[in-house]
Amino acid sequence: MFSIIMMDIDFFKKINDEYGHDCGDFVLQEVAKCFQECIREYGYISRWGGEEFLILLPSSDKKRAFGIAEKLRHNIENHNFRCGKVDIKVTLTLGVAAYDGKMTLDSLIKRADIAVYEGKKNGRNQTRLYENG
Repeated sequence: MFSIIMMDIDFFKKINDEYGHDCGDFVLQEVAKCFQECIREYGYISRWGGEEFLILLPSSDKKRAFGIAEKLRHNIENHNFRCGKVDIKVTLTLGVAAYDGKMTLDSLIKRADIAVYEGKKNGRNQTRLYENG
């Protein structure tokens, strides 16, 4: 049994456009630090794309993974991202998917990605659990 969390920084392009790429890089680094502190004992973090991260949670069912994802989301939402003299508001949209014993790793990642997309489509700054179908 294991689960994954995929997450995307909301409106990251806007951060780069408004505050510059140095601040965008700062946000990525700070987000990664927050993730490391929050999930150190639960799993493994990887940068998945430009502003996307993927977390592997061994021995976590979907309920526990959802709780960890919500903790991450709240921590980032309440974190003070200060780049130079500018405070930047950062939120995440997260998708959670649990391994069912049959699927491939690619299909599991696709399910988490679908959950992120649903969260983006429905307002961002939320955690969505992939449910069958």
